[in-house]
Amino acid sequence: MKKKLTLLIFLLPFVAFAQTQYKDGTISIDFGKKDKKQEPVDTPKPEKFVYPSDEEEAEAETPKQRREKKKASTDNKEDFDFKRDGLFKGLFSVGLNACQIDGDRQAGYNYLGFQGGVGVMVRYHRFLSTSIEIHYSMKGAKTRIVPNQNASLLQLYQVQLDYIDIPVSLLNVHDKKLVMFSLGLTPSILVRVREINPDGVDATVQSNYQARKRFDLSGFAAFGFVIKQQFYLGAKFSYSFISMRPAESGTKTNGQYNNVINFRFMYILNGIKKK
Repeated sequence: MKKKLTLLIFLLPFVAFAQTQYKDGTISIDFGKKDKKQEPVDTPKPEKFVYPSDEEEAEAETPKQRREKKKASTDNKEDFDFKRDGLFKGLFSVGLNACQIDGDRQAGYNYLGFQGGVGVMVRYHRFLSTSIEIHYSMKGAKTRIVPNQNASLLQLYQVQLDYIDIPVSLLNVHDKKLVMFSLGLTPSILVRVREINPDGVDATVQSNYQARKRFDLSGFAAFGFVIKQQFYLGAKFSYSFISMRPAESGTKTNGQYNNVINFRFMYILNGIKKK
């Protein structure tokens, strides 16, 4: 018992010293348990910015902003495709000419002829281009056959004029990759003539036959649709500026002119695509 009392007296100073606190110049003894951990002082934390999702941004946009954004995206895509497809494009066309000759005392687009050729298009702008082609084109005129017509009054008049055409589209206007409108000139060289008079006789072998001019110049306007940027379906109207020979008596024109409506299909071969 004495040993335990002696040990307690010996350890008492160490226990008192361990619980002693110095604060504001005074000494205090804390006989309670001392917290080993102290609560950290609360400090304000910066708020973390959360970026809105695409759905939230789409809901926040007004209809006008959506339209403008969609239009800008489409324009950029079209501009990119135009540059990527290259400057030059090959053209292969085939079509049908519905023809008449003004000033020959016949009326109507009764003569049908073949037209076909190749060319190249230079696409220098998203909306604009120019092109040049070379065609073999059959033009002419023909008397309209009336059913049950009296054989004595039947006229067999027919003119076939085969040309080498070089149509030059001075301006092609492209709209939204779907529509193309063209204006241009077509110089032509006459390479073959066949003319049958109303009596069914070959007029070119007669001594009084009046030959036509070999050179012709016409203007044209064309309109068509482009499908998948490669297939073109359209129509073209062309009219001669130069008279090929004097008009027949009884007509209102001062000469004979080619008047042609062309319906054609064209394949557009894109150039080497740029990466």
